[in-house]
Amino acid sequence: MVKPGLTFSLVTVILLAAGGVTFSAEIPQPQVAQEESINSQRNDPPPPGAAHFQDCSHLFPLLYWTNAVQDGVFPIKPESSTDHFDVYCDMTTDGGGWTVIQRRVNGTLNFDRRWADYKNGFGRVEGEHWLGLDKIYNLTSQNSYELYVELQDWEGNFTHAKYGTFSIGDESTDYTLNIGGYSGDAGDSISYHNGMKFSARDVDNDGWSGVHCARWFSGGWWYKSCTNSALNGPYYQPEDYHGSATGYGVYWHHWKGTWYSLKATKMMVRPQNFIRKL
Repeated sequence: MVKPGLTFSLVTVILLAAGGVTFSAEIPQPQVAQEESINSQRNDPPPPGAAHFQDCSHLFPLLYWTNAVQDGVFPIKPESSTDHFDVYCDMTTDGGGWTVIQRRVNGTLNFDRRWADYKNGFGRVEGEHWLGLDKIYNLTSQNSYELYVELQDWEGNFTHAKYGTFSIGDESTDYTLNIGGYSGDAGDSISYHNGMKFSARDVDNDGWSGVHCARWFSGGWWYKSCTNSALNGPYYQPEDYHGSATGYGVYWHHWKGTWYSLKATKMMVRPQNFIRKL
């Protein structure tokens, strides 16, 4: 589950007995003000072992064997990626092994962005962020992946939507969405977008002629005509949101309806063939 009020800082290094692999681990620290920054490829030398981890699921067995299973920030390098980069690994939800690709927790990060930002990624992986369409493509092109979407409302309730199939194309396809196989208790608010190209405020790829959905909903997404979900929409505190009088926020139509702006969201991917205990 999303744990509001916590962020993570690099504080320890664990030496794994299996293969002598070294990697970075994280433990919770008090929350500090989140500095907005573009989440880009790492230019520093990769930590020993980083090239061995194609995603968080590859890292999970090493944590499991050493009784060190925990959520945190780790370096990975997908097969088609030219360099390693940091991701947030959720090792506790639904069996663990999840690589987080999007997270909203408190509204400190602006998601009304241009195409280049959505392509490259923005925010900080230990807090609110969008991992980046190029990175998501690199992740989901190396295996068959599933998607887990976790949602939280302002009354403290959590729900989820899980999709047995999830991938996106590369930039030549405008990151076309491939998704299906819904299960969960949130209701299916993404399958409507299957086969759609990604849109941002400066790139209109939606299916509604004469309407620019990404500008209307103030966030990048795989819009159709326009959407049943807007997890990258404007973030509102409860006292600032008044339904249709305010406009669209962070919403998931089939759970709370169109005119409810959510408190927290998390999108994460994992290979379909992941097995928790090896």
